[in-house]
Amino acid sequence: MPSFFDNWNASADPGVQAADDRTLRLASHPFTEQELEGLIRYQETFLSIAEANQGPDTLARAHTEALKASGFSDPRHVEAGQALLRAFCGQRWAVSKLRDKLKQLESKGSEADELRERIRGEMARLERTDTFVRRYGEGPIALLRKYGEKLLALHTRMTQVLSKG
Repeated sequence: MPSFFDNWNASADPGVQAADDRTLRLASHPFTEQELEGLIRYQETFLSIAEANQGPDTLARAHTEALKASGFSDPRHVEAGQALLRAFCGQRWAVSKLRDKLKQLESKGSEADELRERIRGEMARLERTDTFVRRYGEGPIALLRKYGEKLLALHTRMTQVLSKG
């Protein structure tokens, strides 16, 4: 007997998805350059403690000290900002890895043309920030682009530290 879900199209309607993004943007906290600088201070402070020391209490102490250094009075703003940074920088990290792969393929002949084309297509898809703009607004995304290299370096270090636990 066929299932109800056999003919179900699981792809999201772009119009509905865009409306959801706009709703989320209206519900999100406005993101300013001062707040971005606070998030950078948070990450730098966190990393200065977490990278220097190993131990069971290190991450908790790093988080507490980083919150103080950030200047935020509400930790929820830090968490919301960190979520945005992780999403944006994760995408930027993926683009950088694809660029590295493309450079490796430069020495290959025409047998790698199809792979190079697929990588370029994926890079173009990841370079688009329209979903981020719909969700967070043009201003915050422009700020993230402005600080892009620094944020990506911090993101990479944070990922390394947090993956060690």
